[in-house]
Amino acid sequence: MSLDAQSLSILELNKNVNYGRDKLPSARDGQIRDLLLGAADGAAFEQFNRLVPRGADRVLNAFAERAASIAVRHQDARELRAGILAAAITQAIAGDPRESVAALSLLYRASEMIGHDPNLEFAAANDLSGGRASGLLDFLRRSSEDKTIQAMGYEEGDDKDGFRFVRNW
Repeated sequence: MSLDAQSLSILELNKNVNYGRDKLPSARDGQIRDLLLGAADGAAFEQFNRLVPRGADRVLNAFAERAASIAVRHQDARELRAGILAAAITQAIAGDPRESVAALSLLYRASEMIGHDPNLEFAAANDLSGGRASGLLDFLRRSSEDKTIQAMGYEEGDDKDGFRFVRNW
């Protein structure tokens, strides 16, 4: 898939007001997931870095957090992988790559919960990016305690529709 400013416009902040609080899953979740998975290669990773609208890192980070919950709720590796890609892109484009660390902890835990090896999933996303998502590998080198969702201020919970990671701060 070729990326352009038009295809990435769904990541504009003004089109995603209160997106993080939307019901899981939402139509926007599907649009972002399809955009990410349709453009999952090293060249696309670079295009994201060049073309994303201002503030897209916040939308992608919210998507990564939501994708972790959706992956567990639906036992869906596709959702997990899209979330990992979103977190990797967020790290690349954010002013402070630490902003996506909480999402990485959720994705790591989601991977465990659906029976996938998080080390392999994160490494595969880095490979898919052409090695440009080294922040994923940095996260894997953290101590076990520093990778937990509890260390990031989250817990496992649910809403009226099923499983959801919940902030406890």
